[in-house]
Amino acid sequence: MSKNKNSDKSSTDNMSAYKMETAPFDPRFPNQNVTRYCYQSYVDFHRCQKKRGEDFAPCNYFKKVYKTMCPNAWVEKWDDQRESGTFPGRI
Repeated sequence: MSKNKNSDKSSTDNMSAYKMETAPFDPRFPNQNVTRYCYQSYVDFHRCQKKRGEDFAPCNYFKKVYKTMCPNAWVEKWDDQRESGTFPGRI
C-alpha cells in the first residue's frame, strides 16, 4: 500500500506545479458567446506577427486567447485557408 501512496503524492506534486489559465475577460466581448472573441483573437495574433515579427512577445497574448477559446477544428480550417489564400479575414 505504501507504494500507491507515494505514487499518489508524486502525481499531486506534478499537478500543483502546473497552472491552468483561461483567457481573461475582455470588455469588448461581454456575452457568453465567445465566437467573435475567438475569431478576433486569431486575426489579431496573425496581424501582430505580420506587423511586428514572429519574435514579438506581446503577440503571444492573442495566441493564448485563441488557443483557449477556439475549437481546434476552426483553427485548423483557418490555418488551411490562410495557406491557400482564401481566409476571409484581413490580416
